[in-house]
Amino acid sequence: MSITAIMNQKGGVGKTTTCINLAAQAALSGRTLMVDADKQSSLSRNFGEADPKTSIYDAFMGRPFEVVNVRKNLDLLPATIDFAGVDLEIQNEFSREMILSKAISKIKGNYEYIFIDCPPDISLVTINALACSDFVILPIKASRFSIDGITIMLDFITKIKNGLNPDISILGLLLTHYDERLKISKHIEKEIKENGWDVALFDTRIRNNTAIENSQFEKKTIFEFDKRCHGTIDYMNLGKEVKRKIRKHNSL
Repeated sequence: MSITAIMNQKGGVGKTTTCINLAAQAALSGRTLMVDADKQSSLSRNFGEADPKTSIYDAFMGRPFEVVNVRKNLDLLPATIDFAGVDLEIQNEFSREMILSKAISKIKGNYEYIFIDCPPDISLVTINALACSDFVILPIKASRFSIDGITIMLDFITKIKNGLNPDISILGLLLTHYDERLKISKHIEKEIKENGWDVALFDTRIRNNTAIENSQFEKKTIFEFDKRCHGTIDYMNLGKEVKRKIRKHNSL
């Protein structure tokens, strides 16, 4: 069993898209849970769960909560708009950084894979997500300024590892919105290499593909929307690479 947080302090980098499609791919071989920890609740709305009976907000408030089955072998702990102010509500709670870990501990044994869609910020919710995770994936958009926040995120994860969760590891940096024909994509790869981050870079790149956006418009995973498009090929390859990396790490 593994818990993987998908994190970036910037929005629009493909974080939620990656969570959706990695989880859908993982569910092909094992029972999988998605945790929507983003107050924007895009992940939940993508699966038609805009008004669930219970949500991650209940989990943070210490109340009973239920997951929702959204596909075969694929469950969701949804988020709703009332999750927006949770940081303020828990800031004075005892062991506030471990609330999500405690909540998920009750159900994590039911799953082979758990993926957490983190909010696009460094907050108490993000700390909670990293505190209960085994791995982190950092999606990076192949565009200008995308490199700027990597050092901040890596330092933040190091602090979590040193202070809260010694078992957490960075599974990889993931290039999204990638187009090998564009200079900016090659420039981003060059900067990653110059900073020494290429050792953590996934071999798979998520290429620019309109089918990915269209699949979300229709509330489908990329695998359901178009089995032959670049997005399906890329996320299938990424899913396989993620599983290989997890198995390799667990065998050490």
